[in-house]
Amino acid sequence: MRNARTIAAALVIAGVAAGTAADRLPETRPLSRGGYLVLQADLHVHSFLGDGTLWPWDLALEARRHGLDAIAITNHNQIVAGEEITAPRYHLIAVGIDRTIGWREGPARAIEEVHARGGAAIAAHPTRFFWPGWDDAALRSLDGAEVCHPLTYYQGPEHLRVFFSRFKSENPGGAAIGSSDWHVFGSLGLCRTFVFAHEASERGLVEAVRSGRTVAYDVNGVPHGDAALVALLGTPPAPPIEPPAQAFLALAGRICALAGMAGLCLFRSSRRS
Repeated sequence: MRNARTIAAALVIAGVAAGTAADRLPETRPLSRGGYLVLQADLHVHSFLGDGTLWPWDLALEARRHGLDAIAITNHNQIVAGEEITAPRYHLIAVGIDRTIGWREGPARAIEEVHARGGAAIAAHPTRFFWPGWDDAALRSLDGAEVCHPLTYYQGPEHLRVFFSRFKSENPGGAAIGSSDWHVFGSLGLCRTFVFAHEASERGLVEAVRSGRTVAYDVNGVPHGDAALVALLGTPPAPPIEPPAQAFLALAGRICALAGMAGLCLFRSSRRS
């Protein structure tokens, strides 16, 4: 039994060591274009504190692996750095707020509360399933809408385009947003937003989104956003490719750590019984 516990503890230590080695990532700097810092952002991410699978600090490391400068953790009707307000007739991303917004509010009222708390309000995966009713007042006050989302990789971009076109007709200066809606599967930053900010901070990001200074590419590679900003960005940078050895080391570290923790818990439970 003692040898088994020793092996389990060694697996945990090996997992931590492998993970630490795999996470030695180079420091990156945001792009600079026309006097702006171009932040590559994923503003729709879920953590273990909601219905995701990674803790916030793990998400920060994962974001660096995928070349992201900023992420917003937007758990359902909870707040860490943001919130996905989840209601029967709409899903709304709130970024840059410090308190939860009630999901029983209508969309226009919820957006008003987000703005009162200094945040930016973004329509999340606005298909007819998630946004069955379009409120013109809400469309006029929205700061942005997702035009790229993993749903579009198998449903096509038409549903989001319809909503985005209606949104832009009511709010011509609204921001185009690309988000991964990451929970567990898929790639963090698969859909991302290029945010033209004056400073690399939460305040700078929120101000840029509320001012409509974003560019997002849909699943077909079509850019959405102000034409001048699209031209200023040029060819979007490709996400970094993680070296196979580094990816293997990270995976092996997770497996070792999980196996070791499971073993320690099992032996502790057996000892009590």
